[in-house]
Amino acid sequence: MNKVAGLLLTLILLSSSAGCLADEIQEELEVEEAEDNRFTFALPTLGRDVDGVSMLDLTTELEQQPVLLFWVSSQCQGCHEWTEGIRDNNLNYSVMQPITIHRYGNFESEDKIMQVYGNNSSDHYSPWPVVTGAHSRLALDFDTREPSELSVVEAFGNLPTPSVILLDKNGNIVWEATSYWYSADQLEEAGEIAAELGD
Repeated sequence: MNKVAGLLLTLILLSSSAGCLADEIQEELEVEEAEDNRFTFALPTLGRDVDGVSMLDLTTELEQQPVLLFWVSSQCQGCHEWTEGIRDNNLNYSVMQPITIHRYGNFESEDKIMQVYGNNSSDHYSPWPVVTGAHSRLALDFDTREPSELSVVEAFGNLPTPSVILLDKNGNIVWEATSYWYSADQLEEAGEIAAELGD
């Protein structure tokens, strides 16, 4: 009797976890697809003068210089520190172009991002392009520019905030910050790598 009860309990537990396992497998497949491919995007900006364009094309930016892609949310304290550090560091935009990308558009409004990062009276004002829509727009295959099946957020590996990555002209991630809080040393390291890529 105990063996039958144990067998039934095992079957119930296995069947109840099947959906969870399927979800985990799907997430692993998405991460693997993102790791195996290079992606680009075309995303709307906040529409300010410093954004330069209403729709930013990552590939076009990478043709000019490496891009420091900075994933943010409005309430992220580390994001605020990194923004201020990058801004106050007198970054050489001819060596690498910072671009701020809104990570959690499904939870936060574009207005909130404008208020925190787009408003020049904000402590966290970003005087470089800020793009939105990464959660809802599809990433493009870097080589073919065909839409992928992944959102921009998924294509770049569902990065947390803050995440600061450096992309070379081919869309490869060549550097990633390891500190939640702003680090002048890490930003300098990214700048040195970007300068070498430009040589």
